[in-house]
Amino acid sequence: MNRKIQRSAFVVLTVFSGCQIAEAKSLGACASAAEVSAIQVSAVQQELTDAALACGDKETGLYNRFQTVFNKELRRSDAVMLSMFKRLNGSARGNAEYDSYKTRAIAHAEQRRTIPGEAANFCRTADIVFAAALAPDKPVLEDFVAGVPVEEKTPVDVCVISVGTTLQGVAAGPDVMPSPRPDLPGDPPNQNLFP
Repeated sequence: MNRKIQRSAFVVLTVFSGCQIAEAKSLGACASAAEVSAIQVSAVQQELTDAALACGDKETGLYNRFQTVFNKELRRSDAVMLSMFKRLNGSARGNAEYDSYKTRAIAHAEQRRTIPGEAANFCRTADIVFAAALAPDKPVLEDFVAGVPVEEKTPVDVCVISVGTTLQGVAAGPDVMPSPRPDLPGDPPNQNLFP
């Protein structure tokens, strides 16, 4: 009787798990903020890997330093991304999707770099990204890559969260100047204290 209960429980669990995976896919399961950050980290890392392979000894050295400085964060981020693929696709297919995404991302980086006339710009941009990442005041990896736009299609539905559009280095946005609130009815008259 105990074996019969175990088999029944196994069947129910298997059906339930299959339904959860199917439901997640049919609902267009979203990536969490941490997973989106992991995708961004991976995309930037693939771009920098291509720069290290193609731009020269300087970029190779910078890439090796980048990998050393951010080793723990890169590994943690990579584990989050692998876990996301497994959560959304199941274990075996998740592993395959993870490998496929990383392979596709570095291949796309190479394709962008090899556009006629783009190699020098790609390498200069990589140097800017390396300089910002390896600054004396080490940034938090996830915060740093959030400011590095990359051109790689997001492998999962991110719902309202999006990843940048092209590797352009770290650029500050335009200065924002606040404007004063307009006078509202009932406000005291504007008293100019300074002539």
